[in-house]
This record gives sequence, structure tokens and C-alpha cells, in this order.
Amino acid sequence: MAKNTGIPYEILTQKIFNLILNNDRVKNINVNHDVELQGITAKHQIDVYWEFEEGGIKYRTIVQTKDWTTQSVKQEQLFAFKCILSDLPGQPRGIFVTHKGFQSGARDFAEKNGIILYELREPTAEDKADWILTFNISIDVFTPHFNIIRIEQDEEWKISELKRMSVPGNEVLKMKICLSDSTKLYDENGAEVATLQHLFNFLVPKGFEELPPTNITHVFDKPTFIELQDARFSRMKLEAIEVSISKKLTKNEYQLKGEDFVGYILKNVIEGTERTIAEKLLKK
Repeated sequence: MAKNTGIPYEILTQKIFNLILNNDRVKNINVNHDVELQGITAKHQIDVYWEFEEGGIKYRTIVQTKDWTTQSVKQEQLFAFKCILSDLPGQPRGIFVTHKGFQSGARDFAEKNGIILYELREPTAEDKADWILTFNISIDVFTPHFNIIRIEQDEEWKISELKRMSVPGNEVLKMKICLSDSTKLYDENGAEVATLQHLFNFLVPKGFEELPPTNITHVFDKPTFIELQDARFSRMKLEAIEVSISKKLTKNEYQLKGEDFVGYILKNVIEGTERTIAEKLLKK
């Protein structure tokens, strides 16, 4: 049987507190695992250490973990932890995290000395008894479809550009437009302003209902250019674009399980409050 080093539990605790700080919108400075800090009289190995800033004040927190699944933490462990906190400069906050729980003497000692106690564990069968184990979700999605009908060039610009490049007028028929969702549109300074996909999505009529194929014409009120697949002509000025837009209803069915939402339970022992943590959030 492999020896329980406690390291996986320490890393889990680090990830969870890091997640909580981020979700609480605290300015997180760092959350580190297995840190050595110099105290007044000795060096101390810290399971999890974090610093964060709130309201312009920097806070330091020391976390001690015990991955004990068969015994509760006693008062003597809290006393030893208090000695470490007292030896570290700056009076850091102390948090003690364990799997099984705390004896009454340990809880009393922690409350009198300002140490926060947490139980961190996976849900038990008793916890899951009150859960809705399966969620069936139906989502209606109205998916737009696009078909370009016509692209209208700016004729004055076209004639001017052909003259500038000394290109015969019939050569313009050989220009190849890059037609795809990612085709880019530019302003007169050459800066990208959108793609065809963005433009078409903007043109989709609002509302949650199906739409039969409908021709919509968009006239550009500002100089707008489209990229070309031509070595001589990198772009072409647009006057208008006509596109056929339709929307079709698609019904999507999903099934979510209770364990997708709760992977761990973090309980503040003294306050009696609980947080549930989805395991998949810790894998991001």
C-alpha cells in the first residue's frame, strides 16, 4: 500500500484556495505549495502559503493541512501550528485544513486564537442523498445560415485604381475575392474592422423564431475594403453586399450529473458554512 505523503492533499488545497480567491475577485498575488519561511527562531515548512491584496492592504496566510481520513485533529496539532504562526513576522493569518474533522478541544483552541478551521473532503453517499443526481436540459438554438447573393464594388474607386496601376479595364474581371467566414474587411487605413462572419451575424434579424431565406442588403456608409486573392490587387472597395439569411431551429438535449457540479466540499468548521467545488474547475 502506498504511503500517504499528504502532498496531493496539499496541492488540492492550494488549487481550491486559489480558485476561491479568484472567484471572490481578490487581487491574488500568489498561492504557493510547499514554501519555507524564516521565522524569528527557526525556518518553517509551510504546506500552502498565499499573499493577497484587498483595499490596498497586503494579507499573508499560512495553511496547514492534514490528510487524515481516520482520525480527527487534536488540540496539540493546533497548538503546534499556533507556535509557527507566532514565530513568523507580520502576524500572518492561520488556516488549518483536514479531511476528517477536529476534536472539540481543537475547535475551542482555534476559535480563541483566531485560527480558521476547514474540512475539505469528497462528497459522501449521505451528501449525495439530497442531490438531484441527473439534470436533463433542452436548449433551443436558432442557427443562422448565410449565402452571398451579390457583392457590389465601388465603381469610381475601381476605375481610379485601374488607371493608377495602368491595368486594362477588363482585367478587373479576373480579381478573385476570398469568400469565407474569416474573410477580412478593412477601413481606408488598412486596419481590420471585421470579418464577413461578424458582418453577417450583425445583419441577422433579432428574435427567437425561424426565418426563411431572406435577402438583406447592407450598404457601407464608411470606406470599407475586402481582401482579394490577387498579387496585384490586395483589396477592393465595397459599395454594398447582399446576402441571403435564414435561421433554423435546432433542439439540443444535454444530460448533466450531480458529480459534474460537486467534486469537493469545503466546510468552515467554526461558522458552519460550506462551499461546493466542481472538480472540473480545478483542471482548468
